[in-house]
Amino acid sequence: MKQLVVLVGLPGSGKSAYQREHPDWVVVSRSSIRQTMFRCSYDPAIEETVDRVFHAALVEALDSDADVVCIDEPNLTRDVRAPFVELARLSGRNPIACVMAEESADPAYERMQRNLKRLAFETPHLRVRAFPRKVYDTLAGQFEPVVDEEGFAAIERSAARRPAVTPKTAEVAARARVEREPLPLFTS
Repeated sequence: MKQLVVLVGLPGSGKSAYQREHPDWVVVSRSSIRQTMFRCSYDPAIEETVDRVFHAALVEALDSDADVVCIDEPNLTRDVRAPFVELARLSGRNPIACVMAEESADPAYERMQRNLKRLAFETPHLRVRAFPRKVYDTLAGQFEPVVDEEGFAAIERSAARRPAVTPKTAEVAARARVEREPLPLFTS
């Protein structure tokens, strides 16, 4: 049966790295929308539009022939995850939660900061905004563990695997990003 994989974890916990290990998945992410459409990492002025595009892209992806659609977002609370479980069922997909390994906020925050610095360096045309520690700690405080009662067909726990980035793996990752064809937002 087709699946909707809902990634769960703080920024810097390995969600995007995990989904990149599955190049055959169709991935829907607000981060990607911000970067490709608005050339920024975050801007409160565009978030309403980002949300509309995200939801339209998700509906299109769920209606596609893709075996696995993945939502690469923090999805930290039950209230945020509940509509995705319902959408999966309505679209005939099994909802799967994939929870990133839990760790203290310090290493995840440091990793997220390194990721932002790398993003700014590798894509100078993007406006990369700072992510204050206070905001990060607020997010961490909102986290609610995924439980069976939420209705997921399966709850998977991801091991903390962080392969080292070498020039060769960075080159392969960059080539994979270029070779992927974007999912059309609207079909006729």
